[in-house]
Amino acid sequence: MIYLVCFCTALILLLIIMAYGKAVDMNVLLLNFALTVGNGGFFAMASSKNLDEALLANKLAYVIGVFVPLFVFLIICNICRVNIPRFLCVALYAVQMIIYLTACTMGKYSIFYSMAEYHTGSSGAYLTKTYGPMHTVYIVSMLLYTLAGIVIGVVSLNRKNVVSRNNVYVLLFADSLSVGVYIVERLVHLNFELMPVALVIASIGFMILIVRIYRYSVYNNQNIIEDKLKQTGYIIFNKKLKFMGCNEFATELFPELAGWELEDKIPGNGGRFNTFLRQPLMSYIKQEDREIKTEGTYEYRGEAYRYQMGTLTTAAGGLRGYVIQLSDVTGVLRDKSDGDI
Repeated sequence: MIYLVCFCTALILLLIIMAYGKAVDMNVLLLNFALTVGNGGFFAMASSKNLDEALLANKLAYVIGVFVPLFVFLIICNICRVNIPRFLCVALYAVQMIIYLTACTMGKYSIFYSMAEYHTGSSGAYLTKTYGPMHTVYIVSMLLYTLAGIVIGVVSLNRKNVVSRNNVYVLLFADSLSVGVYIVERLVHLNFELMPVALVIASIGFMILIVRIYRYSVYNNQNIIEDKLKQTGYIIFNKKLKFMGCNEFATELFPELAGWELEDKIPGNGGRFNTFLRQPLMSYIKQEDREIKTEGTYEYRGEAYRYQMGTLTTAAGGLRGYVIQLSDVTGVLRDKSDGDI
């Protein structure tokens, strides 16, 4: 029964996080998804009728052990403003996927479990296992992510202007609780799992903290981002100068953009873009040092607008394309004129 309660609680937490949509980091959603799937695995394990069913459920349960430490580590890095390069994140995901694939071999090969026996008890079905070499790798990865998260948290205690100390304490508690319970389970050799209960307790506190941080963070507040987009226009081209898209405000300033074909060259016919921006864009592309952004203003029907041209780069620093940023500066220029008088 306790496993069913844990599974339902994890499912409710997942639905709550999904309700926040873009307000939270992707890893928060992945964390809750992994907790839901893993707790479902624990419940299925307790309800299993034979060894094959128990092994299948156990594979689902390992979603927690393999992926949750990584997700928690990345979330801690994000909250504490520690930048992890994208290529490194991809590499970490790949390593954990490989570990999980080896866990899926239990019952067929001895790489993760060399032996597993099925039993039933007062709390439901359970397995007694003899571990293979990849299980050691799994334990090491879990401990490394937990230790790394704790180190980042402890260091962040001295960065009070970056993250609240109270938040760090909650992060450290949530990061260490599950691993601590796992170690206790292995030392005591219990016939039932405490992990689902510990994870639900940790995740409730963890999710309350995360939602509070993301709701009030300038970096993640979607309303602020959307408000900025409504006042700023963006036009994007790839490195071959083909039109890749724009936002609504840019279309208001240059209505012809709504008729431009995506991934096609800039049309040569008239329009405000060709009148005001085409020549500055071509000059910017021809200049040797594109890191120096081209800026300028233009007027249309008594209104003044500022444009800024820059580059889009890949993670490795290569050229990916070009972006034109537009803003209405009529009020600013008028205020300056009034000040001069």
